[in-house]
Amino acid sequence: MVNSKGEVVTIRTGGTSGSLAAGLWRTGPGIAGCNDDGSCDVVYSAPLGDETMLLLEGSSEVTIKSSGKKYHLEAGTIISHPKHVQLSSHSTTPFLKKFWVIWDGTTPGTKLDDVIVSNINHNPQGWAPFIWEEPGMGQKAVGEFTLVRSTGSTGTLEVGLWRTGHGIPGCNEDGSASFEYSSLLGDETIMLLEGLVTIVEHESGKMRKFQAGDIIALPSGLKVSWTSEGPFVKTYFVATNDKPVQ
Repeated sequence: MVNSKGEVVTIRTGGTSGSLAAGLWRTGPGIAGCNDDGSCDVVYSAPLGDETMLLLEGSSEVTIKSSGKKYHLEAGTIISHPKHVQLSSHSTTPFLKKFWVIWDGTTPGTKLDDVIVSNINHNPQGWAPFIWEEPGMGQKAVGEFTLVRSTGSTGTLEVGLWRTGHGIPGCNEDGSASFEYSSLLGDETIMLLEGLVTIVEHESGKMRKFQAGDIIALPSGLKVSWTSEGPFVKTYFVATNDKPVQ
């Protein structure tokens, strides 16, 4: 059965591996499949792949069919919905908007029977230094991160928060940080939550400036220079790769 609920705009179509898409989705008065008051009732099982969402506006109630477990979601909530986990959701406000990333690969991953819920304001004590191997430059360490989800139903899926600022590894006294980066973890789909960022592509020389609210799609293997302006930058990221977790 084909269902039509809400309106969608696709921002990213495809990645360097697997099936990857990202965009925005909204519900409200007069929008397809919504109630007269703008609320919307949806039954959904993420058939296209793991769907990771950041709720930007509004609120909703989610119920997992198999367990009856309920979650309240509001602006700032991160919800990672594993492929084929059936749930029902009811938006409780006249308008709702979310940023979504759908990922599916061919390599078997870790099957889950429940959603994973967190928040962009999640601030654990255990932020870890972000360390990676940059081709031709060896090991680099800039910023710190915390993971919300570390495995996918297929391939590699990592969802989390990353930040730079004063006193954080690899950052300058004013909180700024500059480094070369090739996204070897996989394709990265990013929303800039706080601060200002400049990205320069090495091959083309193309420069782009980003501010809070902007969405950045980094293909794996694209060499860029990344500059986080001080005093603070924070991002929400979804990294995907059709390879098993190492």
